[in-house]
Amino acid sequence: MEYPFFVNNFDRVKDHKLTHPAVSEIFKHPVSFWYGQRNGRSCKDLHKGIQRLLKRTLPQLPVFVIYNLPSRDMGHYSKGGASGEQEYLDFLFQFCNGIGDHSPIVIFEPDALPHSTLMEKADKEFRIKLMKAGIDVLTQNSNAIVYLDIGHSNWLEPDVAGKLINSVTNKHVRGFSVNVSNFRSTGESIKWALRVTENTSNKRFVIDTSRNGNGPYGNEWCNPPGRSLGTPPTTDTGVEECDAFLWIKIPGESDGTGNGGPRAGKFWPEYGNELVLNTDTKEWERNIFP
Repeated sequence: MEYPFFVNNFDRVKDHKLTHPAVSEIFKHPVSFWYGQRNGRSCKDLHKGIQRLLKRTLPQLPVFVIYNLPSRDMGHYSKGGASGEQEYLDFLFQFCNGIGDHSPIVIFEPDALPHSTLMEKADKEFRIKLMKAGIDVLTQNSNAIVYLDIGHSNWLEPDVAGKLINSVTNKHVRGFSVNVSNFRSTGESIKWALRVTENTSNKRFVIDTSRNGNGPYGNEWCNPPGRSLGTPPTTDTGVEECDAFLWIKIPGESDGTGNGGPRAGKFWPEYGNELVLNTDTKEWERNIFP
């Protein structure tokens, strides 16, 4: 797979570089753009914002993340999302209108499928039904390269993950994403994802390598200390089934208020600075197959 990655040509950390100059290194690499609602804010002009962004990036393409299911994150640090089924589907139609005939990579609903295993039966059934409908909207009304998120290698057994993917996917979905916003090593993620492919019709995957250069810190997922940047975005993964390494979680953005962080999604310059300073670029290749 080839992909025309877009590297930001606007300064996302201008207010932080004076005190933490190293954070500018993060944005020399392609990072993702997340779309979802917080605090009930309307997305009525979503399509216009996406059109403006694409006008700026073309002929390169950004990587998009759709993160807007009702009750996303199950009310935890990244709570929010659409208020209900119709608002969610309207959001997706607008999203498709925004990307038009272009074919960006789209990561669909991080953690939504794994979280469904923690829900009561009725809530799980509602989520699965809505995700399936959402995937149909996205694949029938756009040329997006869609990857369903399925969590990380220390969460679900591969057969469970495969069954969850099968419950919502269709033949137009490219594959699945793993390790979004987490810290599992690339090698571990590849081995797990290959086992997932044995249990689903989707045989391709992408890995979030944004902060996994030093691997996990036990099971800590919220701003763990001592982490580093992982392999920068590339389609040269060395594994046929692995389409790309991506920086889906933006390095330096907080996971939530755990371990002294600000609210989820807010750029935390001290943490971003630590990620950069802890990074040994020689480890990027060695981290793939430890």
